[in-house]
Amino acid sequence: MLEALNIGLEVDAPPASEQESLHLLREVSLKVPQGHLMAIVGPSGCGKSTLLKVVAGILEQTAGDLKWEDKDLKEEEDLHPGELGYVPQFSVAHDLLTVEECVASSMALRTQLPGTDDFEPRLDQILAVTGLTELADRRVKVLSGGQKRRLGLALELVTNPCLLLCDEVTSGLDPKSEQEITELLRVLSRENPRRLVINVTHSLASLEAFDSVLVMYQGHLVYHGPPRLLNHYFTVEHPEDVYRRLTQREAQAWHESWQKKRSYYEEMLLEKKEDSLPADKAPESEEPDKKDAPQLASEELPGLFSQVFSLLHRRWTIFRRDRGQVWLHLAMLFGFPLLVVIFALDGIKPLQQLNQRQDADIIYEMQRQAQHQLDQLNAGSIVSGLIMLQVVLVTLMASNNAAREIAGERLILEREKLGGLSTTAYVMSKVLFLGVFVLAQSLWMGVFVDMVVGGLPGDLIIKLVLLVLASAAMTSICLGISALSRTPEKATILSIYLVGFQLPLSGAVLSLPSWLEGAVNPFIAAFWSWSGSLRSMSDTAFYEAVKQVTDTSLVSPELASFVLLAHVIIGLCLTYVGSRNSQWE
Repeated sequence: MLEALNIGLEVDAPPASEQESLHLLREVSLKVPQGHLMAIVGPSGCGKSTLLKVVAGILEQTAGDLKWEDKDLKEEEDLHPGELGYVPQFSVAHDLLTVEECVASSMALRTQLPGTDDFEPRLDQILAVTGLTELADRRVKVLSGGQKRRLGLALELVTNPCLLLCDEVTSGLDPKSEQEITELLRVLSRENPRRLVINVTHSLASLEAFDSVLVMYQGHLVYHGPPRLLNHYFTVEHPEDVYRRLTQREAQAWHESWQKKRSYYEEMLLEKKEDSLPADKAPESEEPDKKDAPQLASEELPGLFSQVFSLLHRRWTIFRRDRGQVWLHLAMLFGFPLLVVIFALDGIKPLQQLNQRQDADIIYEMQRQAQHQLDQLNAGSIVSGLIMLQVVLVTLMASNNAAREIAGERLILEREKLGGLSTTAYVMSKVLFLGVFVLAQSLWMGVFVDMVVGGLPGDLIIKLVLLVLASAAMTSICLGISALSRTPEKATILSIYLVGFQLPLSGAVLSLPSWLEGAVNPFIAAFWSWSGSLRSMSDTAFYEAVKQVTDTSLVSPELASFVLLAHVIIGLCLTYVGSRNSQWE
């Protein structure tokens, strides 16, 4: 049984509001038996979805007690992820996966069935129960609204949950689809005697299919009873008139009226539940016998590396099918290095040491020294510019790789975390996936440019390491921004700004004031990769040439590597924190 006693939820009011706090829920009390289908209805903004999120554990009540099977969900441990199914009102699947792949992925992340003989039968059973067998090979992006709602239910049924919470899964559907989804919910509520199915809905059209209806109004519970008594309680002719009737009294008045009659209606619901059970199965209390209830599909969550592998497999499948992204990555991989070498197609000419012997012809001697100085300036500019252009383009690719990676699938991540997905596994999968791009893009950039220009001065290995670290640093920082952002658009804009600051603040084009240089440099990844690469040329003639075109203090490759590694670590910490924090709509 689900039991709530005086549940309240109070949050801080918006800054523009005159109130200090808002009460989203006030003194909500109810008892709902298992093997039951309940609808939560009410006008927009009345607290329907908020109450559902409190039951799911997404939001924590600020007052009252919530119990499931006599277990206090606030004081004791929350429900096991396998016991809870939560179907949000938004799409919870990747558009480029098929229906069968989505369900199989959910099973891989939430159960230990993959690789066992029970996997395929369980997968087929879920598709059959939700009416998706004929759509198994169809991609999510071509599904209708009703089919996506069925898929959302299928994703939660992989663990055979005993508490299935649905947030407006019938909203926006045509009457026929709404009726079909409601009938499916009724079937699911009867499939497992331990299961309670709760559906939040704005529609009052199919209430007769529910065992009980709970009406919310301005955060108050104002009715919970059989749908056939709804019209009588509110003295209306049709259920559609209930919302208009609610506006005729204050919410507190409705709530107080309900409190006087609550016990009568709750006893009616519990008695009806007992009467519906066979005589030899009737329990002494209103709860069904847990010994006769079906067990969960898998009570143990898969291990960390199993989740990592499942996430990686899914991510690569999505990437391969996104032709736009594939072509964009290929264009950057091969186009950006070509853009760099355009500026040095003639190669880099070796610098000659200035002969110390003075020529007797003063004019000739001045011309010779001026030409040598010009050669040094040109060589220094070309070498410094090529190194910086490589670094900036590598960071631009890194930003493109990571900016939308988490923010673009944020709502899917939230649902999967609620189902038991490890944040560590999720972050590890992103690191491994993006790590391939980091290595491919930075190594190819460095090797290709070095081959075409006939070899940049300095140690190639050091330059490649610093390019990889610059790419990894920008990737991890942008991934952290993506994890902390609420929308992919916001994450993209912030990442673009971050890359845009790399060139002007690196000191490669114009030197910064000395008082500003020390404050800015630690945060500019491009500076460290560029500076460390140039410093690796210290034993060549080009080093002095480079020093003549920049006043920026160059740092050793060792120090540059250390700082870039610090950027990587900071970015990964931001990624973990951002991924772990809840960002439900």
